[in-house]
Formats: sequence, structure tokens, C-alpha cells
Amino acid sequence: GHGDVIHSMSYLPDGQRMFSGSFDKTARQWDLRMGKEIEEARGVCEGCVYAVAVSRNGRWVATGGGDWNTDDPELKVCEVETGIVKTFKGHSQTITCIDISADNTLLASGSFDKTTRIWNLDTGKLVGPFKSEDRVGAVQFSPDSRKLAVKAYWGSSLEVWDVQSQKLDTVGTPFKGHTEYVTGLALSFDDALLASASYDHTIKLW
Repeated sequence: GHGDVIHSMSYLPDGQRMFSGSFDKTARQWDLRMGKEIEEARGVCEGCVYAVAVSRNGRWVATGGGDWNTDDPELKVCEVETGIVKTFKGHSQTITCIDISADNTLLASGSFDKTTRIWNLDTGKLVGPFKSEDRVGAVQFSPDSRKLAVKAYWGSSLEVWDVQSQKLDTVGTPFKGHTEYVTGLALSFDDALLASASYDHTIKLW
């Protein structure tokens, strides 16, 4: 198995397999029924693998990471059927989190460089960069792919962006309320509510 901290996991659509990303600089695919490793992907990142994500149609597997000592970010996407790997460049520091939209067309990446970027998976082109007030720790698309929730890596602030207009959907002010680090977030199916969990022992609805 992995030789260092496992930082991210993502299931394949069949529910039988899973990818994991680790600080040992590998991404690995697992057979969940057998509990065995199927494939080891070395060379995915020269630095730590902070995040791994699989698209809902199983077409794309994305990895993000880098070496925080050298500020060398790495964001790569593999098309499963062809094995073709694309490298997405734009961040200036380690990539900490990624998410693929439910319609399988967009990739969101968050970084220590205090930006969130959205990419077109087919073309590799940048759709929109969003500037946050702190290092980015998690990104998540809404079910309709129209909104993107962003949380700080260590801080307690939350943001929701409109993907199409590329504007902050919170009247210019990030959500405030948690007193400790925000550890997770989720958007409701109708984009009306944002749920956030924190080290302050609370779950808040916004």
C-alpha cells in the first residue's frame, strides 16, 4: 500500500473501485471487493498527491498536488479510455484540492496561492480564476454545476462563487461564523443551502 499519509480518495462510478492519493507521490487504484491494489500510478506528481477525483461518468481521473517546499504545483488529468494525460498550468503554489462537476465538463482546483481555478476538461482551457482571502482547502461544485463552494485551508471563511458570471455569490463578503477551522462543506441540490462542518464542533447551514 501507500508509504505515507493518504490525503484523498475518490470512488469510481461502479462502486467497486477507488483511487487514493498520498504524500508518497503515488495515486493507487483499489478493488474494494477484494481489498487489493489494482494499479499503482507513479510519476503522477513529483511532489505529494494532495487530491484525487474521478468524474461521475468514469472518463476522467484528476490528481493535484506539488512540493510546498519549492512552490511547484502539479495538476494532471488522465482520460481513462485512451490513457492520455493532460497537464493544467496556472497555479503558482501547491494544489490542495480538486473537484469535477456533475456534468463531467469542468475541473475546479484550489491552491496555496489563494486562488481557485476552473478548467474545461475537454480543451484544458481556463474558464475562470477566483481570488480568495486565504489559502484554499476545499472546493465543491453544486449538483447543477452552476455554483462552486470554496473553503480556506486553515481559516474559518467560506465562499460561494457563480461559475458562469465568475462573481462571488455572497454579496462580496465570505460566510462568517465558525470559530475554528472549517473541515468540510456541501451544497444542496437546489443551490439554496450550504452546509459547513468545523473543528468548533458545529455544523452550520447558510
